[in-house]
Amino acid sequence: MNARLALPIALALLLSACLPVATFETATPVNGQQFTAGLTGVLVVDSSTPAGALPYLAYRWGDGTTEFSVSTQVGLRGGVKQKLDERFSIAAGLTVPWLIFSSSDGPALPFTFDAAVLVQATEELTVIGRGMYASLSDLGGTWLAGASVVYRQQSWLFEGGFLYASDGRPMISVSAGYSF
Repeated sequence: MNARLALPIALALLLSACLPVATFETATPVNGQQFTAGLTGVLVVDSSTPAGALPYLAYRWGDGTTEFSVSTQVGLRGGVKQKLDERFSIAAGLTVPWLIFSSSDGPALPFTFDAAVLVQATEELTVIGRGMYASLSDLGGTWLAGASVVYRQQSWLFEGGFLYASDGRPMISVSAGYSF
């Protein structure tokens, strides 16, 4: 295989994993509309996988009790969040990779389903526990679990987290974003 062709194919396979790494969420659903733009630094704890940076963009709308969202980081994610108590919410989302919109070569659609519990620990600090299932088309699937902490300072959001895959590869991420 040509080396010039190998790099784009490897990048496409990496992007098709479509994991929602950062979410920049708080436990309180938005009341109205909100845009968030950010950047995430990712390190997969594996000697063959380098660190990288991923841009993030999201649009959220809601009534303060229920929130809907569309975001993109590695893939396109649609999500919903429901407030259950003053400081407690649950959320779920479905992510498909951008690659799927430019090619339909595979017989199965890769996707990631995620579910989360969000706890507003303080006014500025949200703790998130998240579980995911990533189906990687014909390559099979993997379960992931993780946690993150989101610190909000006015319109700025800072998130640090980790994901641990059932195949034993942990991923650490640090993100910064701005909501408007």
